[in-house]
Amino acid sequence: MAIPSHTAVQRAARPLNGVSPIAFRTIAEQIAGSIREAIAQGRIPPAARLLELSLAREMGTSRAPVREALNQLEREGLVVKEPNRGARVVELTEETVREVASLRGLLEGFAASLAAERLTTTEFKTLDAILSDMDRAAQQGEYARLVEMDYQFHTFICRASGHRTLYETWTVISGKVRLYLSTTNLMYRDLKAVVRGHGEILAALRSRDKVRANRVMQEHLGEMLNDFVAKVARTKRRGGPKSQSATFQESRRARRLAVARLSRGESLQGKKRSR
Repeated sequence: MAIPSHTAVQRAARPLNGVSPIAFRTIAEQIAGSIREAIAQGRIPPAARLLELSLAREMGTSRAPVREALNQLEREGLVVKEPNRGARVVELTEETVREVASLRGLLEGFAASLAAERLTTTEFKTLDAILSDMDRAAQQGEYARLVEMDYQFHTFICRASGHRTLYETWTVISGKVRLYLSTTNLMYRDLKAVVRGHGEILAALRSRDKVRANRVMQEHLGEMLNDFVAKVARTKRRGGPKSQSATFQESRRARRLAVARLSRGESLQGKKRSR
């Protein structure tokens, strides 16, 4: 999780539509970005302790920027701090999932209705490319890549809406969205279903029907939420350690499934190379 060698400053690649570009990134911002990505991709699991000294050693920096980075992640809702115990990654509770999903439905449904009337031919090509990348990631079992492309797909639509306040609101909750995606996507045994859902959204956008685009987006997010809650309910009925919520148990089970899939994929690739 080492930060880039050019830690002093890093210029933003290009400005985003409707949002002022960030000219520089401090060391603390780079550390926050690295931790945020590790959480989103499941490399740092829910409820994991985040020790300042260990992180500072791993990233080759002092504790001060690490502390500042953790404060930033706490403001984003990805990290919680406890008296005399330090920081830990938030546990994805059912309440958090419902809140994130319901807010996404309102924001992204509205964004889709606006984007349906504004998207250009070039922008549709970008969405097509993202969807193709998602499909390859699903076929190859590249879960981190699938989550990243999923996130980029929805971010692109929110930005393409042309609604500055909507996009700024989206960026505020983006950390929790990435955490949500990293867990819910892994719960799908058929990852191609995730890709199909996004294909339906893209088709609705191409129809230029803003009512349809809003509805399809909200239906897609609602299906994801319903599937997640159903799995959590089954986990509750099975029971488990009292110290762990059903949501946390289910997210751990999903990650174990992901590791098993990845191992099988690497094994098959090894056999192909040996032939």
